[in-house]
Amino acid sequence: MTTDEGASKPGKPARQAPPAGGSVAWPARDLGKARPAVAEDGAAIQADHVDVRMGAVGRVDTSDLQVSRGAVGAARATDVTVQQGALGAALAGQVSVRQSVARSLLAREARVEQSFVRTLVAAEVHVDRATGIGIVIARRVSGDVRVLLDWRGAAAFGAAFGVVVGLLRMMGRAGRAGRMLRMGRRGHRGDG
Repeated sequence: MTTDEGASKPGKPARQAPPAGGSVAWPARDLGKARPAVAEDGAAIQADHVDVRMGAVGRVDTSDLQVSRGAVGAARATDVTVQQGALGAALAGQVSVRQSVARSLLAREARVEQSFVRTLVAAEVHVDRATGIGIVIARRVSGDVRVLLDWRGAAAFGAAFGVVVGLLRMMGRAGRAGRMLRMGRRGHRGDG
């Protein structure tokens, strides 16, 4: 910036554009001593411990994953903890989801609190407070749970659906056979 007299005025330093290679070198004063890991080839991030805060990661392969106000596309880990974040899919030993959204979870133990999970498959599930889970397949479910459709209801629904589909197919075949029969009679009369 310059003043009317043409002398330069001190101000904020200008941010530089990233180099053509795409990797960004962050000054140490901006982030302390920690520097972000950038995986440009789309490979999964592999580390002993991954902590995502207010950011997003595509794939993670780790023993311990902590997400706080961030998003992870897919994770394979021993322990996964998500708080106020989003998780696409997780394959883990223990999963804890609090005030978050998750699409598909496959775990040995799962704890869900004030969250929405579309599909959850686990040996043991503990649900706290107001939580919405679309489909739960578990050996044991505890906590504040309201079941809309249990395994007996699902079996009855599947049987009824099968009967209806079978009847519709039979009616469709009978209708086609009747049309073929009528068309055959018309063609036979015209040859006469």
